[in-house]
Amino acid sequence: MYPAAASSWIVRDDRPVMSAMANSADIAQPGAVPLCSVPAEGVGVDASGKETPVTWQLPEEVAVALQINTEPYTVMMATPANLTDFGRGFVLAEGIIPHRADILGVIAMPVENGWAVDVAIDEEALAEARMPRRSLEGRSGCGLCGVENIADVVRITDPVPTTVHPAPEAILKAAHELPKRQIMNRFNRTVHGAAWANLDGDILQVREDVGRHNALDKLIGALAEADVDLTQGFALMTSRCSFELVQKSATFGIGALVTVSAPTALALDIARRARLFVASLAGDSVVILNS
Repeated sequence: MYPAAASSWIVRDDRPVMSAMANSADIAQPGAVPLCSVPAEGVGVDASGKETPVTWQLPEEVAVALQINTEPYTVMMATPANLTDFGRGFVLAEGIIPHRADILGVIAMPVENGWAVDVAIDEEALAEARMPRRSLEGRSGCGLCGVENIADVVRITDPVPTTVHPAPEAILKAAHELPKRQIMNRFNRTVHGAAWANLDGDILQVREDVGRHNALDKLIGALAEADVDLTQGFALMTSRCSFELVQKSATFGIGALVTVSAPTALALDIARRARLFVASLAGDSVVILNS
């Protein structure tokens, strides 16, 4: 159970519901861990037909309008937590700009029917950027939604500056620790986690979202803001290794990516071209697919 301080009662559509720290003040605080969940009443039925009332916590999923220098760029469906990290990480992971220093500021604000995240970027850096054209709609389960041109789907990814080779014991240590560090997932059992661990397997940063690529964007934004040395750790994801996760990791310069499930063939091909260490968990062992 979570302490009462972690939850607050709010009213939506004139009905009181419990939203676990899902308010603008909590979401705006960098150190806060918003749970972004609402309760849903249901009935559990076993094989004999016996019914039991249940209450599940469901993760919030809202429209997040991403703006670049106040101009609309895309709309993603995401969990409304760590949204400044999301905006910062998105523009870096998508290769819109290459350096954290090009970002002048990020602001997240509630708007009608969702949130807006405005990323202020140096005009000279933006003029040199090659921004993939996107229509406005993006979904939480897909990192490519809204991309209009096939050429922008699978980007040519330069080799990472440094390929990192985490030891299997460090990977397994971090994988064992991550569920305990996923505060939101412990509450609603639904969201993906993206973690940064050092080479000893200690988890230093965790970000969560209903979308795996959103979670990674948030982690990348946090790493960029903290100016983390990417040669001294690895990213750990609670999802399969999709090719957009590989692209985002390599574009930002992460040298090692570990996922719970195996990569797709395309993801592994991109990882090999980018010289990105890729491994997946297999019970109590680690399968290294690209080193």
